[in-house]
Amino acid sequence: MKQQTPKQRRDFLIYYAKVLLREAQARRGQNVDWMLAGAGRARREAMVIDVRPAQADLFTLAVPT
Repeated sequence: MKQQTPKQRRDFLIYYAKVLLREAQARRGQNVDWMLAGAGRARREAMVIDVRPAQADLFTLAVPT
């Protein structure tokens, strides 16, 4: 499987949570607790992913001599 960037992973998890919520709504009256729980887990995981670009550490960069 191809490695995902943090932004791609976060976008996928948000999409997945939306799909689970939509399917749970379509199956109202059935056992959809696992879908709702999965959507909650996916959203929580997505929210902790840091999508900010990595910054270089200015103090450890090589200084030309």
